Amino acid sequence: MYKRFFKISSVLVLLIAFSSCKSSKVEGSTKAKSARVVLNTFEDNLAGFKTVNGRIKAGYISEDNSQSISITYRIEKDKAIWMSAKVMGLLPVAKVYITPDRLQYYEKINRTYFDGDFALAEEFLGVEVNFENLQNLLIGRPMYELKRNQMLFDDNAYVFLQNIKSILAYSAIIDSRQFELKSQSLRNVKNESLDINYSRFQSVGQKNFPSKLIMTAKKDEEVVVIDLEYRSVIFDEDLSFPFSIPNNYERIEF
Repeated sequence: MYKRFFKISSVLVLLIAFSSCKSSKVEGSTKAKSARVVLNTFEDNLAGFKTVNGRIKAGYISEDNSQSISITYRIEKDKAIWMSAKVMGLLPVAKVYITPDRLQYYEKINRTYFDGDFALAEEFLGVEVNFENLQNLLIGRPMYELKRNQMLFDDNAYVFLQNIKSILAYSAIIDSRQFELKSQSLRNVKNESLDINYSRFQSVGQKNFPSKLIMTAKKDEEVVVIDLEYRSVIFDEDLSFPFSIPNNYERIEF
């Protein structure tokens, strides 16, 4: 069960794709100007940082399994994502280390590890997948660049709809009052989907950072829900990223 949990939670965003659909395009300079204001205000509200670290309470729910773990996380913006997971806050069970060109993790229960790059996810999706996509998901930023001419206004929210190489349908919703990211979602031609809902943000140094997000992945008849709650957020400390795969662990091939 732990093997399954960490395989899904550490690379979920890299392995779930979205179905192709036509996005609604809004023409005209007035709409473009409004979108520019929306995106500038949204960006101004986001926390800027070089590093961030703290603790996450994580939950995993599927049809036949559920689990709660504590995660210590460290992020050096645009360079590294490091996570160490414990059960009951005491027993270390896994570590994850992701850089722009490499993804590694190991878990202690089954003594397995993964060491590779983003090539498998890119082949599966048919579009480029990179470190920035995953980083942005975790820190409350859009996974893909939002296009001003793809913005709609609906139900007190700004909705951005676009296609990624006609294979991946992507959407992002920004709240019209707080200018926070409410959700983003992906769907592929196989109708496999990933929905990320940001149910709460917190103000840290007068800047916004996620407080709670819920990811729901659907593939065939399987539904997996991963709940992340940031229990602490600390900016711009000097961080280290200790990671070494233990000897005699079995390599996992996806």
